[in-house]
Amino acid sequence: MSLIAVYLIAVVLFILILISLGFQPKFIARSSGALLFITGVLGTLFYGYGYHTLYESVSQAAMRTLFSVFCMFLGRNEISAIASTPLLQAPAMQILLYFTHLLALYCTASAVVQTIGTRLIRTLHLLLVRRGRLHVIYGANEDSVSFAEKLLRQKAGTVILIDDGGGSGLDGRILRMGSLLLADEDAKSGGSALLRRLGMKPGNRKLTLYCLSRDPEKNLRFARALQTTLLEGGIHPAQTALTALLSQASQSPALQAQEGRYGFGSVNAIEPADLVGRLTVKALPPYRTMTFDEAGRAKTDFDALVVGFGRTGQAVLRQLILNGQFAGSRFHATVVARDPWQQAGSFFARSPGLQDAYDIEFLDADARSIDLYRRLMERGDSLKYAVLCTGSDKENEEIARALTDLFQQRGLQPALLQCTAEGVRKAQDAFGPAAFMSLYAPEILCSDQLDAMAKILNHQYHLLDGHTPEEDWKACDYFSRMSCRAAADYVPALLAAAGVSEADAREKGLSLTEIQARTLGEAEHLRWCAFHYVSGYRPMPEEVWRERAARYRAEAAQGGKGTLRIGKDTLQRLHACLIPWEELDELSAREAAVTGKPVDYRQMDLDNVAMIPAMLRAIEKGA
Repeated sequence: MSLIAVYLIAVVLFILILISLGFQPKFIARSSGALLFITGVLGTLFYGYGYHTLYESVSQAAMRTLFSVFCMFLGRNEISAIASTPLLQAPAMQILLYFTHLLALYCTASAVVQTIGTRLIRTLHLLLVRRGRLHVIYGANEDSVSFAEKLLRQKAGTVILIDDGGGSGLDGRILRMGSLLLADEDAKSGGSALLRRLGMKPGNRKLTLYCLSRDPEKNLRFARALQTTLLEGGIHPAQTALTALLSQASQSPALQAQEGRYGFGSVNAIEPADLVGRLTVKALPPYRTMTFDEAGRAKTDFDALVVGFGRTGQAVLRQLILNGQFAGSRFHATVVARDPWQQAGSFFARSPGLQDAYDIEFLDADARSIDLYRRLMERGDSLKYAVLCTGSDKENEEIARALTDLFQQRGLQPALLQCTAEGVRKAQDAFGPAAFMSLYAPEILCSDQLDAMAKILNHQYHLLDGHTPEEDWKACDYFSRMSCRAAADYVPALLAAAGVSEADAREKGLSLTEIQARTLGEAEHLRWCAFHYVSGYRPMPEEVWRERAARYRAEAAQGGKGTLRIGKDTLQRLHACLIPWEELDELSAREAAVTGKPVDYRQMDLDNVAMIPAMLRAIEKGA
């Protein structure tokens, strides 16, 4: 029985060791340092005692002790040298010494698993992922790894992460979820060696790059480096797409492929603050706070409250303007902040037309002040949407509790959202349960579905060219792509106004009455105007329009054909169509009289509405 017990104990201990070695590198990295220290101390105590007993020379005993302790970690056994000492005559001490040697071997095995084993796993993983769609995420942090997990759950393809210096300690989590973290200099540089490791060759697969480092400048540098590498590798732009967090959206056009310039086939650039703004209206779209009549007109105005007017507050307000436009409704927003006009300079410099086009009221006060509460008591019944973006989670929460109490006392049910460093939190309200949407949401960062819809919309403007939607999209400049994406993003709001489900619109069409069609066309025009105002456009003055019309006539008289866009000046950011829906017919007639070409700006809005079923079918086709 004693022999069987020996076998059983040995087998159990061996299995336990294998199980512990099977833990991911993150666990090993945390535990190996402590085990190494404990093992070294125990070995020094045992061998120091033994050699001090055997040798008269202190220096000789110390050097022999050091040698034996090192031998423990190399698998060499020096136990016999001190076995005759009195302490080791006790069986318990012998067991403890053997256990110390076992710990030393365990530390060595852990190091092997952490280095050689991890490298082997990475090599095998790279060999197995050379087919299918590839998602490369530059910047390893908690948010980007969570985003990678969501991509893998959606079975979007292979996901590889590249460390930007912030991925320490994430290796184990990344390996567990079935992905891989590349942290070597070849990967970080975005050079040709990275393409070879990923198996990227001309025409063989599609690569989507997500630059999600917390440092936007690193994102820009890596995107540019990989752009150059892709060009040198002969990778066609149609094989590539880029989503990047950049410090300025103006940096993005140079990254997109255009005629005569190499770049990524599709570019979706987002400023970090704008990411929060987009996430806010995605967590709860403004149209869900509205009610509509049978014609599709809003029954009430859209009234919003924005607390805080730093970069995030400004981005939230822009998104509310973009998504809060409805036929029959007037947009109003109250911005509450300390010295808001001192913070609004860049906001109105970037979008100078907003100040005159929309009713934006600034209140120089704390969100807990009596001034705000008086204002809410006066017109709180009209409030639809409140967003807190003070920059402090604690302050957001305090204000949210106070506002919730006020709303409940008065029987009000506006939407209430908090912008945090991790994402957007929605309170329990009439629009559903409390919910949290993490910052790096696939709904924002993955633009495939939105682009599929935008391509169909863009194509309708070029039907006479005889090109395919893909060819038209390839020739489309960055601003026009963003305009088409904004229109596609607003489709759910138009469907809600019409009372038509997405499934019915896709399968049966819209089946709108003439009044509904006109109402949705008007709403689409309001959205179009909001996009251009937010993008920095202003209405074109009458004298400027007449001057450009004269230039068109002179150009046509000289060359037989005029090419100037009379109603759009991209350099000065002026557009003649930034007028009420009712005035578009008159503008169309004036322009047609100058050019001799038929133009119907109202019909363009109506055509955008009519394209909704085709856009929805484009998503289904690409799924």
